[in-house]
Amino acid sequence: MKILVRGRSSRHWKVANSVRPDVEAELQDMLHETPSLVPLEEIREGASPLVVAIKEFGLPGSGNTDLLAFSAHGDIAIIECKLATNPESKRKVIGQVLEYAAYLWGFEYRALDERIKSKIGRPLAELVKEAAGEEWNEEDFRQTIEHNLQSGSFVLIIAVDELNETLKRIIRFVNECSNSNYSLHALELKRFETNETEILIPRVHGMSVPQRKSGPSGKVWTAEKFLEAVAENNPSRVAAVIQQLYDWSEETADSVQFGRGETGSFTYYVHDREGKDLSIFTVRANGKVELKYALINERLGPDIAQQFHARLQQIPAYKVPAEFERKWPIISISEVFTSPHDIEQFKRTVLWLKEQAMS
Repeated sequence: MKILVRGRSSRHWKVANSVRPDVEAELQDMLHETPSLVPLEEIREGASPLVVAIKEFGLPGSGNTDLLAFSAHGDIAIIECKLATNPESKRKVIGQVLEYAAYLWGFEYRALDERIKSKIGRPLAELVKEAAGEEWNEEDFRQTIEHNLQSGSFVLIIAVDELNETLKRIIRFVNECSNSNYSLHALELKRFETNETEILIPRVHGMSVPQRKSGPSGKVWTAEKFLEAVAENNPSRVAAVIQQLYDWSEETADSVQFGRGETGSFTYYVHDREGKDLSIFTVRANGKVELKYALINERLGPDIAQQFHARLQQIPAYKVPAEFERKWPIISISEVFTSPHDIEQFKRTVLWLKEQAMS
């Protein structure tokens, strides 16, 4: 490929010379600094550009991946970088990226976030919000990340300076001959330069299959469908508690909204003092309840959040640790709500918080 460039004031074209990186770390640094070089929106319908990339991120049982990257919408990309001169750029790198995806599959958001915070010193949501802006929705992001982790819906990227035919054929086979939630692609990053200008041409390969949609499925849950799923997936006692919480939520919440993921859910919303919706908890059809400590702490302040936590602790089996800032604890209905008194204490605490939000 020959690249010609010229300045606006010049009449003559100059040939830009091809530049080959000396080490794979150059590719890694390039994508770490500008993860949006991966054209994720071309790979997946509805995906948004990658905004945060973490270098050398390790998982228990697996080694480090060169980059683990995230979009503001919750898309997850696993990126391995290889030079064309490296013999591993053909077969071995496929095994590396698939092994890492296998160990990331099934991870919980909380566990992933703790590992990121331990490595970077900041939680994932804070990093993404800084890049995405104030209008970014943390709750939607978390739910999409959680779905993608549980379903293995990853974009696997092998970044190379020059693509070889063997790698191209393997990628085409993996995508066209499997029906997986993940997809595998090669990102070719060709660099050219003149004395004054540096040019980078990213090209993605592996697009011969229909584009997969990112994030949770478009399944629309209703009260009827949700309660059917509850009855199918829980003991009768747990299903009765969820039915009771749903009926009570319809009576007392400012709004109840159903989720759109694979696991049915509804969320209890109140209006805060600024007239904005604030979610307090989400009940899932699998018998779990997620409490929105992070949102409560952010919107109503740490004093209210701590009092909310203290009131919930009056439920004997409620064992969430006190260090809950930025946390989204999930409790099991079968383990925590062991008596009618437990359920009533939970309801009283939520109604107390609703009053605090309005005052």
